[in-house]
Amino acid sequence: MFYKHWKKIALTLTALFWASCDNTSNEAPLYGVPACDTDKCDIEEPESSSDVAKPESSSSETSEAASSSSEMTEESSSSEFMDAPLYGVIACVPLDSNVAYFATDYSADNAKFWKKEEANHAAVDKIDSIKQTLAETPKCLEDLRNELDRFVALYGAPTIIKNAVLSCDDGTIRPSEEYEKFLKMKEEWEANKPALEEELQKVYEDKLKEIKERIDKCLNGSSDEAGA
Repeated sequence: MFYKHWKKIALTLTALFWASCDNTSNEAPLYGVPACDTDKCDIEEPESSSDVAKPESSSSETSEAASSSSEMTEESSSSEFMDAPLYGVIACVPLDSNVAYFATDYSADNAKFWKKEEANHAAVDKIDSIKQTLAETPKCLEDLRNELDRFVALYGAPTIIKNAVLSCDDGTIRPSEEYEKFLKMKEEWEANKPALEEELQKVYEDKLKEIKERIDKCLNGSSDEAGA
C-alpha cells in the first residue's frame, strides 16, 4: 500500500519544502543585505568608490570658522598686551635730604622792591656828598635822607622740601614730586632772568631819577628862601 502512495507522499513533501523556502525568503534578515533568490532580486552595486555618499562639508563654513578662530586668538593676544604694563614698576625710597629755599627769591615783585631799595641807598650816598658842600643842610634834605636811609628788613620762613631726593631700585637718584616742581620753577626763572634784569635796571633808574628831582627841589627851594 505504501508503494501505491509513495508518489503522493513525495509530492506533499516537495510542496512543504518549497513553502518553507518561500516563508524564509520573505523574512527580513537581522543584518546585511536582505536575503533573496538570485533569480528574483538584482542588487545594484555602486559603480565606483566615488559614488559612495560622503558627508558634505562646506569650504566657506570651514574658512569662516578658521577666520573666526584666528580673530578670537588675535583679540585675546592683543588684549593681553594692552593690559600688561609696558614697563615694570620701579620702587623708590626717600633719602634723608632736605632742601630749603626762600620763595621770595623767585618773585619778580620782590626783585623790583629790592631794586628800589638799592636806588634809595644810592641816593643817601649822594645826599651825604651834597651835604659836604653846604654850609648848612636844609631840613627838607635831612628829612629826605632819613626817609631813604630807613632800613627795611623782609624776613620769612624758608620753604623746606623734606626728602627731596629718592633712591630707586634701578640704581638712579630722582627728585621727589615737590622737589621736581621747584627745579622746574627755578629753571623757568633762570630762563626769564635776562629779560627781568633789563626791567629791574629800568626800575632802578626811574627810582633814582625820582629821588634826584626831590633833592633838586629841596635845594632850589632852600636857595630861594635864602635869597628872600
